[in-house]
Amino acid sequence: MRAEIEGIDEILRDRLLIMVNGQLAIDMLPYISARTGGMVLTGAAAPVRCREIRNALPETVVVIDHGSHTQQVATADAPFGLKTSYGWRELDLAGLNGILDGQRDNRASYAVTPTCFIPADQAGDMSVLKAVVRQANLLRRQDTVVLLPCSWRWLRRSSLPHLIEQIRACRHPVALIVQADGDPLERAEAPEGLRQLCRSCPRLVLWRTDLAAFDAMAHGAQGAAVGASAVLRHGVAPRPDNGGGGYKPFPVVLVRRLLRYHRVATLEDWFAHIDPWTCDCVVCKGAALTRFTDSEADVIAALQHTVCELYGLHDELDATLPGDERIGWWRQQLADAWEYHRLLASQTGTEVPFPKVLQAWHRASPPALPTAAEHRSQDQSGPS
Repeated sequence: MRAEIEGIDEILRDRLLIMVNGQLAIDMLPYISARTGGMVLTGAAAPVRCREIRNALPETVVVIDHGSHTQQVATADAPFGLKTSYGWRELDLAGLNGILDGQRDNRASYAVTPTCFIPADQAGDMSVLKAVVRQANLLRRQDTVVLLPCSWRWLRRSSLPHLIEQIRACRHPVALIVQADGDPLERAEAPEGLRQLCRSCPRLVLWRTDLAAFDAMAHGAQGAAVGASAVLRHGVAPRPDNGGGGYKPFPVVLVRRLLRYHRVATLEDWFAHIDPWTCDCVVCKGAALTRFTDSEADVIAALQHTVCELYGLHDELDATLPGDERIGWWRQQLADAWEYHRLLASQTGTEVPFPKVLQAWHRASPPALPTAAEHRSQDQSGPS
């Protein structure tokens, strides 16, 4: 049994997964790192696409996120559920096991719980969060990651100790999704809270995120899953089935030197009167970052470029030792990004502000919260 537990941790450790709708998986697959990467598939096509990819490339890590957290709010009585062709289905322990078995039957590298959205704790009420962990701990399996799709408010100082306590109590690795309207790490206390969470919970994976993956892994997160497209880069509150519609994708690229995602239209404005920056990734091959249009082919190519740049960063992180060396590497990336922002402003004659989240990441890191055993030891030893 212990060997199997170590096995899933080994799959997760320092791995950067790319989260993508199953319909686009084949387009992204050639750019996924075989050694340290993998894919999280979403959407109706995810199970079939997972099986196809794993049958063809059995060494590639591929898992499924059913997206229940985008459909339903969790309750203490029904923390897990799934949208089916017959409507919404609440899952008891047997039903949850069946869904996880179904993922594995479709060749998923490991199973991911279909957890519903966990809202902010109200007046200290942790019943929903506790119900997720309590029911997950009843699963007699060693192949499962427990998904915790949480409001960003759980990262505030008043709620963070409770979240850490529950993640530590989970007998499975935990994948955290942080939800907010917009970038959750632009909210007060959130960047510091996430860092402290990563330092305090060694079996934590940051899920459905953006470049926060690198800050998290630098501070102790076991791994991360980065959304290929903007809609998969942070959690969203559950929405009605008929919500949205009419959305037309537009090209967004990761500008690695700036550690930022930008619309190509913004880059075109910046570089209207000077030669645009180019990229040497295997997709761009020295071409300008401004070349992507709104065509379907270019939107996909922009996603492929971003995947390549993510793995370029990840290769550098993976070459560092966890701890001070890795944090030092990340701080250097942030310092370089600051200088590139200044260079871009100088070259273009425009104001290019350094984003709030990058400023937050440049600050000193908080320590891990002590465990309950450490608390008791400190109490027994008394003041020094």
